[in-house]
Amino acid sequence: MPATEAAPLTDVLTEMFAAAAAGQVARRTVSRGLHLRAVVRESGRRELLLWRTASRLPSATECKVVARDAGFVEPVFKAWPVEGVDGFHLRDRADWQHPCTHDWGETVFISGRQEGGTSRTCRRCGTTASTIHKRRGKGTTYLYNEHEVSEAAYLAATASGPMPSTLDREARAALMAEVAQVPVATTDRLALRGEVCGLCRHGKPEWDGMIACTLGWEAHDNVWRELPRKQWEAVQMGHPGVPLPLLTPHCRCMATGGRWLPRVVAA
Repeated sequence: MPATEAAPLTDVLTEMFAAAAAGQVARRTVSRGLHLRAVVRESGRRELLLWRTASRLPSATECKVVARDAGFVEPVFKAWPVEGVDGFHLRDRADWQHPCTHDWGETVFISGRQEGGTSRTCRRCGTTASTIHKRRGKGTTYLYNEHEVSEAAYLAATASGPMPSTLDREARAALMAEVAQVPVATTDRLALRGEVCGLCRHGKPEWDGMIACTLGWEAHDNVWRELPRKQWEAVQMGHPGVPLPLLTPHCRCMATGGRWLPRVVAA
């Protein structure tokens, strides 16, 4: 499929990487005369070259958009000559070969005058994942370790994604060893992966396009605290000022107890 200005850049890049992985020349021209060439190394690492045949370089915004739509979560740009003109070499510093199966802490809700959203931190590797919604806008910005990423990359990386590149070698090696020994069990929560809150009959629209789950916090939290004499008690993890769990329409609903039910869609 030849690239056109009407073709979504995400689809064009996906096709280019697939062609590069098959050993073909993956080169396209997209909007405003921007040339792209995809490369896939033997290790599986994906890279891009960006340039123009005219006298001007790709802009910082264009580089940012290409990196986001390519699924890079920690992009690195470097000046690079391409076909006799100045351009850029783009790669992802993030290590996708040794991902962390994230153990997320509690969600922190962000509420400001101009924007709102959520943020959470992995208890294993320290990765931060955030969603930001402009109060006067309709879209959602997805951040992974403070870098803007596409929605698809966010959903993939928050399930199992790269550790922060700021970790030193020893800490990274220790985490890789820990993750390798983490057992993967099929539980109610894991079984719900992929279910979308926007399709849940218990979801209702809230501010900034978010979805509130009417099942309440007790259906989402499954935390127990150990008491003296080996006794346990349930701990309610609701957030003050937030009566119901709030998620974006495309987030996975993690309600426990098998109470997630899809909406009945009329034929």
